[in-house]
Amino acid sequence: MQNKKINRRSVLDSMMLAAIFIATAYWILDSILNIFFFNKYNIIAELIGADLYNIYIRVIVLCLFIIFGSHAQASINKYRLAQKSLQEGEERYRTLFEYNPIETITVDHDARVTGYNLAKTNSGDKVPEIGNIMYKDYAGKHDINMYNELMECIKSNISKEFPEQKYNDNFLFIRIAPFSKGAIITAIDITKQKQLQAQLQQAKKMDAISTLAGGIAHQFNNILSGITGNTELLQMKYEGDKKIKEFSERLFGLTHRMTRLTSQLLAYARGGKYQERQISVSELVEETFPLIRHSMNRSVKVAMNLEKDIPVIKADATQLQMVFSAVMSNASEAIEESGSIQVALQKKDVDDKYAMQHPGLKVGQYVLLTVEDDGKGLDSETKERIFEPFYSTKLQGRGLGMAASYGIIINHGGWIEIDSEPGKGAVVSIYLPVSADTEDVLLRGEKEIAEISKGKGTVLIIDDEKDVLDTSRLALEYLGYKVLTANTGMEAISIVEAAGEDIDLAILDIGLPDIMGDKVCQRIQEFRPNIKVVVSTGYMVEDISDDMKIKAQGFIQKPFSISKMAIKLKEVLGD
Repeated sequence: MQNKKINRRSVLDSMMLAAIFIATAYWILDSILNIFFFNKYNIIAELIGADLYNIYIRVIVLCLFIIFGSHAQASINKYRLAQKSLQEGEERYRTLFEYNPIETITVDHDARVTGYNLAKTNSGDKVPEIGNIMYKDYAGKHDINMYNELMECIKSNISKEFPEQKYNDNFLFIRIAPFSKGAIITAIDITKQKQLQAQLQQAKKMDAISTLAGGIAHQFNNILSGITGNTELLQMKYEGDKKIKEFSERLFGLTHRMTRLTSQLLAYARGGKYQERQISVSELVEETFPLIRHSMNRSVKVAMNLEKDIPVIKADATQLQMVFSAVMSNASEAIEESGSIQVALQKKDVDDKYAMQHPGLKVGQYVLLTVEDDGKGLDSETKERIFEPFYSTKLQGRGLGMAASYGIIINHGGWIEIDSEPGKGAVVSIYLPVSADTEDVLLRGEKEIAEISKGKGTVLIIDDEKDVLDTSRLALEYLGYKVLTANTGMEAISIVEAAGEDIDLAILDIGLPDIMGDKVCQRIQEFRPNIKVVVSTGYMVEDISDDMKIKAQGFIQKPFSISKMAIKLKEVLGD
């Protein structure tokens, strides 16, 4: 507002000066003409005005000059301001066009290029020439006929958008907006966004599959507990029968194979760091490779490049050996005749930018293990499904190695990814977080079972699986314990509340249908503070909350044998 007042005052001042100048010039000129044409030689008298009529005429003319001069000056100033405003507007819009970060091209009604901005010039792609026909002479490698689409927009005067238009190896978001002189075409490269979106969708799919795998493994372990327990009871009941012993041993062998399968499923489902301790990945690789070399193609050369002074990680060595073995086996099988595998180990610092490009990673320090082969590579479908359970490029239904590897690495707080193209080999990258402390942590492993140890006392079994409940009751009664059973959390709480001091130990399945296991544990220990709790589940120990692990005195994973249960009860109850 202040600027407008200043401009108006400047214009008025200019008009007044111009009018006074013109009027003064007229007065002097009129006096001179009077001297020459009317033989009047007194110039002073002529300037002042000898009579009233002459002064009156000159005053009127002076006023007219001031009025017309003011209007003339105002018109000139308005024209100059309009010109200046137009120039500033053109400069502003040209700047907006030139420095717009979105690649922009303008075309006329015949689709000929009339201009493009700096973003297009600096894009690294080939730039059009003025006069080129858009999508014919320039940029004509799209999946659809973009020239026809452009001409349709210009003729109909209706804008169009193409959200995921493929151009060479990239994806573009193209928008065509018609205007009076043709059309404006903008293009945004969304290739990276699509890649990130695909990675996120893949991660969500893997999470869903892992949840399903964990649930299936949990149910399998419940069933296997019933099979194992009943087989063991049958063997004990008819101890002298050789045929029953023979058939029982076969059943034990089959259940053992099934237990290994469910362990792999649970590993895929992010469960189970059995013996977590500080380990050196370079030492683990060096120690594991000789054990798996005999199972690999002998014509394949393996080169190791393991950096020194690699930080230690906290992990389960056995599970990481399984991962390394599965990855090396896949790399060897991908090489049909002769070839090579490069194994490298290095320290990797992941910053915000790198983490954004790899959605499965968090910012921090990692040990990066890469296994690169020059085999036949993977197509896009195989690369997307390589970590799915039972997916295999050989025989369908046999692939669990890479699926279990995925679960193990994710469970250790790391990330695993594969970069591969058909005919160009594959690179498997495994990121394992560096341990934050130096304390050597080792979880207690299972004790070797020497013999079945009997005991005494009252045990409450809490499990929603009837077969597991019945088998466990028979087994514990055989071991000499008095047994109470409950198949819901509320029933267990009621039994403890009524029985009081008579219950020595509770075997608790955390996956109850009515109340979570940690709540049941808390309630029964409120009624009976000295009661011991052993958690029994088909999941892994890491699937139990920290709070539950603090309150429980023991853990036993399904499926378990009677002998393992006997040892666990003796361990918790003592003598």
